Amino acid sequence: MELTKNITLGVYLPGKSFIHNLDPRTKIIAATIIIVLLLFSRSYPAFALSALFIAALIIFSGLPAGYVMRGLKPMLPVLAIMWVFQLFLFKDPDAAVYFQWWIFEATEAGLQMGNLIILRVLFLFTITTFLTLTTSVVSLTDGLESMLKPLQAIGLPSQELVMTLVIALRFVLILAEELEKIIKAQMARGVAFDRGNFIQKTRKIFPVFLPLFIGAFKRAEELIVAMDARSYTGGKGRTKMKTLHMGRVDLGAAALMIIYSGLLIYIITTTEPMI
Repeated sequence: MELTKNITLGVYLPGKSFIHNLDPRTKIIAATIIIVLLLFSRSYPAFALSALFIAALIIFSGLPAGYVMRGLKPMLPVLAIMWVFQLFLFKDPDAAVYFQWWIFEATEAGLQMGNLIILRVLFLFTITTFLTLTTSVVSLTDGLESMLKPLQAIGLPSQELVMTLVIALRFVLILAEELEKIIKAQMARGVAFDRGNFIQKTRKIFPVFLPLFIGAFKRAEELIVAMDARSYTGGKGRTKMKTLHMGRVDLGAAALMIIYSGLLIYIITTTEPMI
């Protein structure tokens, strides 16, 4: 059972593309704009344009498209369940009925709502993964801290907040590795996770979570001790070894984002929504 090979969120792949060389603040702002626009997208043409734009980003970044999309594999069963729930539970009295049995009724409105939710989740996950794949943890931390720094004037601990978010992001991969080790250890002792019905498989998973949480707390404690041993202090007064600067490449990326945003807004406002 290989869990970590399908986890791409929080992983950084070094590269020399212009996307890798962009200022982290540019990439964070661009990703935020794309996410906001995706939340307002409600038509197939809008999602088609977003798909083309994200595909172009992946190509120009030089990242393997298969690796970028690999992180979606563990989500597919959950997405399938979400789609089925929307198909049968979303009601609209004016929608055409495709299938009806007992209290279950599959309607056109349920189908469109299921497609809408699935497309949004897929695109949001892909753009978030793409951001972490092309931006190192250090750059991501510096970019977020620089953007949130003005909020320190109102008492927001931006540096501590960013550090917490980045550590949580890194713990995704760490916990996945720990979970994989525990499952393999259980399988070596004769536990068959692939046998039995759904309830039996679920019951076999529960004993895995106790050592997982114990290991997570242990790693967190080790991290606290390591930071304390290095006299780490966050907040006001911290300096940076490298300062961030936006160049011509960032201006070109901003121009591309303006063109993409304008086209997408036009499609959102002129095309008929899915539901």
